[in-house]
Amino acid sequence: MRGCTNHTAQLCAYRDRRERSCSATICPAHGISLGGNTYCRRHAGTVQAIGELARDQSGHPDIDDRAPSLVDWIARDIDRDIRTLLARAARPGESVIVDDAARLKHDFRRNARWERSWRLVEHTGPVLNVTLHVAEADDSLIHVRVGTETVADGVPPWIARRRDGQDVEAAIDISQRRLFYRYLEDTISEAVLRFRDRSDRIDQ
Repeated sequence: MRGCTNHTAQLCAYRDRRERSCSATICPAHGISLGGNTYCRRHAGTVQAIGELARDQSGHPDIDDRAPSLVDWIARDIDRDIRTLLARAARPGESVIVDDAARLKHDFRRNARWERSWRLVEHTGPVLNVTLHVAEADDSLIHVRVGTETVADGVPPWIARRRDGQDVEAAIDISQRRLFYRYLEDTISEAVLRFRDRSDRIDQ
């Protein structure tokens, strides 16, 4: 880290499923310790995002894969609002279940993606899923599905700025993040309402 005078830096402990190592060196004061290992901030985020998968190196994402940490970061930031939305939409006998970590999934072409989901369920099974996912092929683009419908996608503003080499004041960064999250939350809310309207018409 710039300005750090410590001489105790060591390699980040992260190893991916291809046996590749992170090349970052970091001192204990600026690294993050998890399970007795010290990681750089980026890979600490990856380890935290994948939860139990972190125990098995074969489940570790590639060292340059931002997908699991990005989807986990955004999911945590909007978690409370999505839980509240689904709880309000729930009918008697329905409850909300939430993923506690990012999950690796594949589409029908075997393309990998990382997901976090909120599920509305009843005793007979799932009623509705709200899912965030980021594909390994484009680990900057967040997608949102409600049921089987993709309702939104976008590159978070802080990543778009990094790509363009832009730097903004903290207040602008906070404002842009809020607008991005509001876009996701409003889009999800509208899609859940549409789902309920359709199911109400079917029940009638």
